[in-house]
Amino acid sequence: MSKEFQEVVEQLGTKFDAFKATHDERLDEIESEVIQLAKGSKRPDGGARSKGNEQQQKDALTTFIKTGDGSALAELQGKSMSVGVDADGGYAVPEYLDREVEKLELQASAIVRLARTVNTTGPSYKKVVNLRGTSSGWVGETEERPETDTPKLAVIEIAIGEIYANPKLTQAMIDDAMFNAESFISAEIGDEFSDQLAKALFTGNGVNKPKGILTKTISAEADGVRAFGTLQAVETEAVGGITFDDLKNLKAALRARYRAGAAWVMNDSTALTLSKIKNLEGDYVWSDSVTAGEPDTLFGYPVQIDENAPDIGAGAYPVLFGNFLRGYHIVRRLGRRLVRDPFTSKPYVNFYTTERVGGDVVNSQCIKLLKIKAA
Repeated sequence: MSKEFQEVVEQLGTKFDAFKATHDERLDEIESEVIQLAKGSKRPDGGARSKGNEQQQKDALTTFIKTGDGSALAELQGKSMSVGVDADGGYAVPEYLDREVEKLELQASAIVRLARTVNTTGPSYKKVVNLRGTSSGWVGETEERPETDTPKLAVIEIAIGEIYANPKLTQAMIDDAMFNAESFISAEIGDEFSDQLAKALFTGNGVNKPKGILTKTISAEADGVRAFGTLQAVETEAVGGITFDDLKNLKAALRARYRAGAAWVMNDSTALTLSKIKNLEGDYVWSDSVTAGEPDTLFGYPVQIDENAPDIGAGAYPVLFGNFLRGYHIVRRLGRRLVRDPFTSKPYVNFYTTERVGGDVVNSQCIKLLKIKAA
């Protein structure tokens, strides 16, 4: 292979890597859409077919809970389940229960509502990120094209952890005709999974769980200066409180290219405080929603409430502002698994259930934090 030919091959490879990095986010979105279509959730008849089969799924789950007979669940595998029987035992939970768990997770976590969710079948998810090292410019039609710099690429790998819930019932409770064991188990699983995930997206350490936003390296340095993966915090001007100017500074810290689709995230207590802030003309900067189900807005951007966000206090980060769809990825490994265990905790029957999920910041320029100045 000649030196000239080798150089051409290397240049083509470099350009392809840059192209792939630039378009990864769009590919992720397409992949997620395709998976949803495959599950039938967006087909014209998908919703009706799922509802029509819901009672059959509930009956199969009830039989499994009461007797341990999973034949009806096994028969439904491939029809209304996410995945098949796991190699080490247990069954994929019915599709309706999957939907209920996901609904509770959306209710519990603003990050789940705002971030991009990517589905995978492997133990981790890798994303190539272009650090914008390639130069470009304008030239005339017949002018020479100078060589561009080699793009700077980074690989983010999001590991998949496992949430588990292990609700227990006595056999007497299971046998009681007046006790709805299926509803009890479903509610326990949904509550536990939603609470654990919502908390981890803020404070998870990344070990067998998502990497929480507030556990990332945080700096006061602006975009283009901070190290890759480090989040920027804007400190309040006064000690212990938040002013109109602080909110303006935080909003301005997010580059204009990311503000389309941006949102504020805070807890209820912080929201109450900010809703009373006025501008220099004496007008409230907070706008209460006039439509049920729609969020309040601050400077025209929606406010999402998450009780896992910290309270206002010295050194805390009670307010987040950013484009979370572009800044944070939640990675799910398809399928929640349920194992019935009548032996470990007699006289109780355990219903060990697992969900595989991970998460991390993929673009640290897209999320900004407000830091309360300490004395």
